[in-house]
Amino acid sequence: MNMKKKQLLSAGITALFFLTITIFSWYALKKNAMDSTGYTPDPATEYIVTQYPDATGVQGTCYTISNEDTLIIVDGGWAENADALRKIIAGHGNHVNAWIISHPHRDHVGAFNVIYADPQGITIDAIYDNGFDYDFIESVGEPYDDITVMETYYALTKDAGNVTHLKRGDELSLCGLTLSVYNAYDDIVLNTVGDEKDYQNNASLLFKLSSENSSILFCSDIKYDMSETLLASYGDAVSCDYVQTGHHGNWSFSDAFYDKTGASVFFIDAPAEITENPDFPASILKERLLGQKKTVLDFSTAPNTVTLK
Repeated sequence: MNMKKKQLLSAGITALFFLTITIFSWYALKKNAMDSTGYTPDPATEYIVTQYPDATGVQGTCYTISNEDTLIIVDGGWAENADALRKIIAGHGNHVNAWIISHPHRDHVGAFNVIYADPQGITIDAIYDNGFDYDFIESVGEPYDDITVMETYYALTKDAGNVTHLKRGDELSLCGLTLSVYNAYDDIVLNTVGDEKDYQNNASLLFKLSSENSSILFCSDIKYDMSETLLASYGDAVSCDYVQTGHHGNWSFSDAFYDKTGASVFFIDAPAEITENPDFPASILKERLLGQKKTVLDFSTAPNTVTLK
């Protein structure tokens, strides 16, 4: 083979190599752009819901709902999650449109407390919480959490002008989505909780975020005490496409409640040590949902995403 042919062959092989790399890179980008259901969202017109694992490696709750113009955060996880969350916020110009706090437990509000106390250039337009009664919880105590986390959240936000205490029955427009509230701190919770007196978990927000064509129901840390009451009151309203399961999948809503949602995708905010462990009800819930051909997403595959279309 003469030199010219060798040069042409070499050039052809090089071109083919770069073409192959380009094709695979394009495919990888397309694949990475898909959500966890295989759908490719349009960030200009749709909202991507992302479930994040916690930096501590244990259960916690941290979600973002975002597109090109919007960043909404739900909870945020433990205090140790703050650095990871700062990086996510930095990717949105250090601007949070809305931060929803389901209830002030450390695996939900810990990172918020750290960031709000030392924002480092982060701005938060609006904060929404469950309207808990600080004085009441302070007086009766907290059976399942470090009460100082609630005290810190209250001290940080009690005089803030951008905090809205959500109430049962509220419905408002939030960054182009509809926020519907089905549970918050009130007398219904106080009169329904059982002997455990787990006011904070049971008063956490049950809310739905709806776009034009789909919706996600956040069950926060509501436990079995409230399941029957909420199903009777809001049975038809809980219909949705996606569900964040209550209390990390453990000791929470009944099978009838989850069936009523009609959802195809269920999030469990816990690692495999919980969702695959027969000592935890989350493992039974996961097995049941998978048996119904539902998609179950937990920390073993996080970050996980779905699309509000």
